[in-house]
Amino acid sequence: MAKPSITEARGITPEVMQKLNQYRSSKELRGIQTKLTGTARELRKLSNGWSIASGLLGRLGEYLTAEQRQLLNDAAHLIDSVNTRVEHAKEKHARSEKASKRRQDARNARAKQLVAAEYPFPTDSMDDLLALLKTALIFNRARVYDSFYSPKELNHRYRDYLQAPARLIGWKSVTDYRASHLSSLRWDLVSQLTSDIAYDDGSDVEERLKALQVKVKEAQTQSELTAEERETLRLWTEALAPTAPAEGI
Repeated sequence: MAKPSITEARGITPEVMQKLNQYRSSKELRGIQTKLTGTARELRKLSNGWSIASGLLGRLGEYLTAEQRQLLNDAAHLIDSVNTRVEHAKEKHARSEKASKRRQDARNARAKQLVAAEYPFPTDSMDDLLALLKTALIFNRARVYDSFYSPKELNHRYRDYLQAPARLIGWKSVTDYRASHLSSLRWDLVSQLTSDIAYDDGSDVEERLKALQVKVKEAQTQSELTAEERETLRLWTEALAPTAPAEGI
């Protein structure tokens, strides 16, 4: 049985590349290819002797023995072999990335449709804004919205938004300034809900939506709103109520 050539990187199998590339992108593999190609090119300049393209490396190579030049040439062939295996892995990885992106794009589009249908979140009136705040508090307790904050922390955060700014710039009134904090909730809620159900864990987007809704229902069953949250809604109701004009004006 013939001995495997030392210039063939037989140990770098597709399985090995798959394991090594688990957390790598095709772009990173392309960068490795560039380095390997450059290394092999420099070794050949040194092993092949002087030519116009080889420069100083070629001049130095003329002072090596034939055996040393062959050793360098073999090393260049070995690097070429490694490079070939990296190239195959890169192409396979690139195809997988494109397929994953197409799948995720489709999930994102479907998630946007479902959220738009299930949670339109209007912001046309004061009641809409208060309903939006109530939804945010409940969804946070269900850990499907702004879970970085605990329910108590999120509630206090929206209490803080009731503070009037030191200077009112760009707003007609303090009421409009305060209302902007609630109207911006719509974008946050839609964005986070869409991201949650679009996440690819192997289940369908519809299944993830149902799971999310179960969490919300469980949170509501335990407690629709706490006493502190009801107080926050009361304070916001007062803050957003239109101011009655003074008598005689």
